[in-house]
Amino acid sequence: MMDGREAFRKVEAQVRALTGYTAVRSIPKGFSFERKYLLSCGDKKRYLLRIVSLPDPGALSHKQAEFEVIRRLRNYSPLIPNAYAFGTSDDESLCFMLLDFMEGTDGEAALDGLTEQDQYRLGVQAGRELKRLHAMLAPVDLPDRSEAVSVKYARKAAAFDAQGLRLPGIDRTCLARYIRENISCIHGAGRTFLHGDYHPANLIVRGGRLTGIIDFNRYDWGDPVHDFLKTAYFSRAISIPFSVGQIDGYHEGSVPSLFWKRYAVYCALTIIPDLLWAHDYACKSGSLDEIGRSEARIRRIYADHEGFATDVPCWYQDYEG
Repeated sequence: MMDGREAFRKVEAQVRALTGYTAVRSIPKGFSFERKYLLSCGDKKRYLLRIVSLPDPGALSHKQAEFEVIRRLRNYSPLIPNAYAFGTSDDESLCFMLLDFMEGTDGEAALDGLTEQDQYRLGVQAGRELKRLHAMLAPVDLPDRSEAVSVKYARKAAAFDAQGLRLPGIDRTCLARYIRENISCIHGAGRTFLHGDYHPANLIVRGGRLTGIIDFNRYDWGDPVHDFLKTAYFSRAISIPFSVGQIDGYHEGSVPSLFWKRYAVYCALTIIPDLLWAHDYACKSGSLDEIGRSEARIRRIYADHEGFATDVPCWYQDYEG
């Protein structure tokens, strides 16, 4: 991981010329290895500076594409931050992007202070905004990768087994059978922009309303249903009313059965990769806490679908708001 002070020093002159900032504060929150800073200016304008190391030439082109995607998304939703500038350090060891700093409270913290009814309403708004983002279609020359999902899953499962890892409280045979019998439903799905990390911590709330969407570093192109994975893995544990509202808002209250089938398949496909990622993150960060959180997540997912005997999770079926 790059040293924060050294990283900032490498781009400081460029950033100062672009913004004329008068104060800077590091923002340590988040799981990515990017460095984030809040820049304050004399005119009360505030920017978000994101800095990322460039381990290879491909990393630079990916971050440039991310910056352009954020710019384009402003045409689909006013809740996307303005993207002002993209650049590299003189030695090209890192790049940076300069965005609007979205004022407000992150959704995870904001939900604590809302009634269940207001949590549901916020979820409905989040679902409608996600639908707007999904209106940005994938590039026409992008190859269909849906059938490669099986290959990717097999690779992750092999890596999982090679490390001697186990699934706590989950019947591996049952999980494998469900995936094998249902994975064909995601083949040939429509492809749109995917936020890749759409959950309350990446939403900004002011006055009980959604006012900003942030953190696009996991963006991708693919089946829009895939963007609901974080509803299953994170949002549902934070607020069931919000999670139900997000799904209802996206579908205007009428959720098709094919959505639930694809949703459940993606949930099943992510159980092994989630725990594998947690072990990898623990190795890189030196903290074992994420492993315990991952184990709790995957057990919860498995229980929500009654061992994948049902596609619709129990928390959605049982909600009576």
